[in-house]
Amino acid sequence: MNVKHCLLIILLVGYYRVNAQKVYTTEEGHIMMMTLVDDKPVKAESHKLALYLDYDSKVVNGVLDLKTFSTDSPEINAILQQQEAPLILRFTGTIPSQDFLSKRHDPINFNWLVKVTYKEKTYQSVFKTTLNHFDQGTTTSCLISARGQVLVPNTGLDSLIEGIDETLEVQFAQLVLTLE
Repeated sequence: MNVKHCLLIILLVGYYRVNAQKVYTTEEGHIMMMTLVDDKPVKAESHKLALYLDYDSKVVNGVLDLKTFSTDSPEINAILQQQEAPLILRFTGTIPSQDFLSKRHDPINFNWLVKVTYKEKTYQSVFKTTLNHFDQGTTTSCLISARGQVLVPNTGLDSLIEGIDETLEVQFAQLVLTLE
């Protein structure tokens, strides 16, 4: 192998390592939804929320299979598990702060416009969101906490779960390491 090939390999490896650090990824995010089904409160939780944050654009993308939810209703758990195909819910939104990952900050509160897609239906929802800065010794991170309502008729979940209320209360929180 000649010098040109070695340099090309070094450049490609270096490029990959630099670009790989621009996206924060987790597949174990926590999400909780609450609603009424036949006028009884139902809580659903999942620890399989996949989140992707692009450090440069501040765009957050989330993916969740609704079949990963665990509820306090055996009937709803059975309905979700009986579905043959995954029940994939996707969302995306841009965090309107340029500095929350680069330096210490007071809590940042904002209304976060999020585009949600489920079964080829797309709609927008607004989540009240807070970004909290955390110092953890040698590392720094930021907690993204969001909560809001989703209208069930927009999702089509009313055709899947009989007797579900018209709104879902949704909340999630995810700790994001800052880019170093």
